[in-house]
Amino acid sequence: MSPLVIQLVELAADDRSSARDLAAVIEEDPGLTTRLLRLVGSAFFARPERVTSVSQAVVLLGFKRVRIMALSISLRDMFPMGRQGGMDYDLFWKTSLYRALISQAFAKSAQIGDVNPEEAFIAGLILEIGTLMLYEISSAEMKRAFPAGNVPLEGVISWEEANLGVNHREMGGLVFKRWRFSDHLVESQKWFGAEALRPERPALCKVTESARRLTEVVFGEEPDFYGLQQEAENILKIRHERIDEALSEIFNKVEELAAQLRIKVDSQTDILGVMEKANQALARISTSMENSFQGLLEHVNRYGQSLSSMSEEMTKGRKDILQNTLDAVAHEIRNPLLAIGGFARRLAMQAREEDRGGQYAKIIAEESTRLERVLKEMVEYAKGYEPVFSEIELVGVIERVLKEFDDLFREKRIGVFRDFPEEPIRVSGDTEGIASVIAQLLRNAIRMIGSNHGEVNMSVRPVPRTGEICVTISDTGKPLPDDIRNALMDSNLSAKTFDGGLGLPMARKIIEAHNGRIELKDRGGGGNALRVCLPSSSA
Repeated sequence: MSPLVIQLVELAADDRSSARDLAAVIEEDPGLTTRLLRLVGSAFFARPERVTSVSQAVVLLGFKRVRIMALSISLRDMFPMGRQGGMDYDLFWKTSLYRALISQAFAKSAQIGDVNPEEAFIAGLILEIGTLMLYEISSAEMKRAFPAGNVPLEGVISWEEANLGVNHREMGGLVFKRWRFSDHLVESQKWFGAEALRPERPALCKVTESARRLTEVVFGEEPDFYGLQQEAENILKIRHERIDEALSEIFNKVEELAAQLRIKVDSQTDILGVMEKANQALARISTSMENSFQGLLEHVNRYGQSLSSMSEEMTKGRKDILQNTLDAVAHEIRNPLLAIGGFARRLAMQAREEDRGGQYAKIIAEESTRLERVLKEMVEYAKGYEPVFSEIELVGVIERVLKEFDDLFREKRIGVFRDFPEEPIRVSGDTEGIASVIAQLLRNAIRMIGSNHGEVNMSVRPVPRTGEICVTISDTGKPLPDDIRNALMDSNLSAKTFDGGLGLPMARKIIEAHNGRIELKDRGGGGNALRVCLPSSSA
């Protein structure tokens, strides 16, 4: 280390050192002083007043925080940048900075003991610095073969031990002792993986290991957001919402700090990379949903066809097995889906209008919401539907649903026209079931109209000849595509209806449970017309 770094380390070990001593050491290096003051005055610290001296910075931010930042700058300056042989210094320092910031955020939120956020920052920043030390002393041949990039820690350590006889964490622990770093910092070098998260390990060790895993997941190949959230909740006692919040805040702050540490970071490119991996994860979830529920729905169809030949006890057993399987599949899919969606929504919410990464996050958030809706609809469909009948006044139910759509109609500039009889129209039915059908058909009409500012017409007509009450919902939107027509009219549900969701098949199922039917009507002049016919209560 340089004499300046040694002095900064020694100040931490000397209980008699003062703010004046710290300022004197830092001010020996004009370049360090300038960069430190720029950092203290940056958006990263969000200081409202201008900081003009190291002594003032110490007063405003505290002795330990200023020393930590000066030490961070100095330790970073000990090594080069760029790619040399098998070592990508740019990637090393970028991931180290993210890990440091995540460690700092975790230390502030963890409920497992007293962890100093500034010490956590340093621990995260130099957690793998032994890698650079081993690389520096390796032969030219070993340098060319040195594992770099996004190789998992376990793979790096295995290669080092096989080829060099020592791993970088062992070297880091020895050097940290020599530098007289705290015992907790030394301990964080000693343990990694599951060993670092054991209950008896120091809190700092658990914080840095969790931050390391999150950084590795974010910049690696498999973004297991849900697994990381679970781990942080169980071990660090951090709510998953706070993890999403901390990571999104870090993406917004990292460039300012990186500039002062001379680390190359483009946060928008990093967000795009993370969101692309999230998009790939969503594609896998979507495929899993389609395959899993296709099998389940085949069971549903067979179950419904065989009810008449089963005893009551056998029927209940089959129903319980189906329900348990359905719940297990939904649980397995829902958790990672919610984790990805929650993180993407948090990023999109905090992004500026011009941020590329934020716009991609918005797309991922919307796709997550769509898949969440489809999952919910599939669970509801597979569970079956049993109406609770009572006499209801149909026009009143429709008016209640229309009122719920008022804001959306205004936002989309859609005119709504009613053609309802003055006398009460009564049917025997399940109020909430009928309301959900009307709502689904209105959502479909709005989707077909899109941004064309069209019209929705609703009519209620008794049909004395058939003893039915028919509700017609017509719109001026584009014609229904074949997949929606199939979803609405085909009672043999299959994977072809997956992408559009199961709102329309569920609507048909509810109406059929009322001994009614849904029809597609030809609407002259374009648009669509759907008619729902129910037996009247007097029929």
